[in-house]
Amino acid sequence: MSLPCFSRRFLPRFLVAGTGIFLLFFLAPGLFSHAAQLQGADRYITNGGYALADSEKIIAAKNLTSPFIPASTLKILTSLAALDILGPQYHFTTSLFLDKEKNLYIYGSGDPFLTSEKVMEISEILRHQGISRLNDIVLDDSRFHLEHPTPGAGKSLNPYDAQCSALGVNFNTLPIRVLQKVKIQSSESQTPYVPLMGELGISQASGSYRLNINAFPDQPSLPNALRYCGQLFRAQFEQTGISINGMIRKARVPEDATLLLRYRAAETVTDLIRSCLLSSSNFMANQLYLAIGVKRFGAPATWDKSKRAIKEYIRHTLQLSAHDISITEGSGLSTKNRITAAAMLAVLEKFKPHAHLLPVKLGVRMKSGTLAKSGVFCYAGYFLKGKSTRFFVIFLNQKQNRRDQLLRLLYTHP
Repeated sequence: MSLPCFSRRFLPRFLVAGTGIFLLFFLAPGLFSHAAQLQGADRYITNGGYALADSEKIIAAKNLTSPFIPASTLKILTSLAALDILGPQYHFTTSLFLDKEKNLYIYGSGDPFLTSEKVMEISEILRHQGISRLNDIVLDDSRFHLEHPTPGAGKSLNPYDAQCSALGVNFNTLPIRVLQKVKIQSSESQTPYVPLMGELGISQASGSYRLNINAFPDQPSLPNALRYCGQLFRAQFEQTGISINGMIRKARVPEDATLLLRYRAAETVTDLIRSCLLSSSNFMANQLYLAIGVKRFGAPATWDKSKRAIKEYIRHTLQLSAHDISITEGSGLSTKNRITAAAMLAVLEKFKPHAHLLPVKLGVRMKSGTLAKSGVFCYAGYFLKGKSTRFFVIFLNQKQNRRDQLLRLLYTHP
């Protein structure tokens, strides 16, 4: 395993050649005396570690090479891999085809940002092309062939548990407002009422919600993600003057179908990452993670392909081992994910040109990570110290959330 560039220059030449030298560098007494522990930090840590570095040296650290659950700080690694593998200017597409019976086929490629506004834009483009009547809306989600649900995701109503799909709208979450436990409507102006709202909202008390549609049972013939997608397209088509005379169903695009539109999302991967890191969207992070697997090994997307692609990226590009980083999905939801503080420093060092994509919290550029029920509280990011940019990592896998106190110590360290 090679050293990241911020520390390689400080090693004697005879140490650089061997495997595991990166770890030896931080562990060997006297090799780097400045990497001391922060005074007073131990009172905040029962199970965790931290690291503080600049572009030339490790300044302070504890448990630097111990693997911890990173929670959503893992999204920095997923974002970095997406930028390097997909490319910062990569755009997702959604393709629409027409067969001889005027059935419209919608083929999804996993666009994480296929929203109500985008569906309306697609509807208007088709109407301007002269489309005024369609029979069936046929949905093709064959781009994904996922072996199991998202690792770490539950069945809660919360959006953070929404499942990935090749063809999903509004992050597979449903915006509804329940009035007096009887009347159900959309809670946002850009999203029209669709029948799924009434079906899922009837069980909710009065109030406004953004429901994870995957928390509810699927129909045998059509999963909720496709039902929602088809109903939204139908509603938006009808608003733009395109009548739908048939049903919503699932099937592959036939070979003799005519391509009507290959809709190219306006957002680049860079745009998606900025939004993903700001909102900490697990859905967006894993859609990017799955796209990485397709880019490396071809369609359809599977969890195994993405896991192999990221493993290769960790080994060959970051030059780190499975001990340093071991992940099962790209959002940080799973408690099986592991990463060391030393490895996260290497990720931050390579991500530095993209640091502006991270949100600002407590006055610093960083990504937080929280799995409160599992006792996981993490930070990773950057701050300025004089003219120097410092990288910091805080991994706490314990009941007590003391990351803010540790961040203050790191920020004020000379």
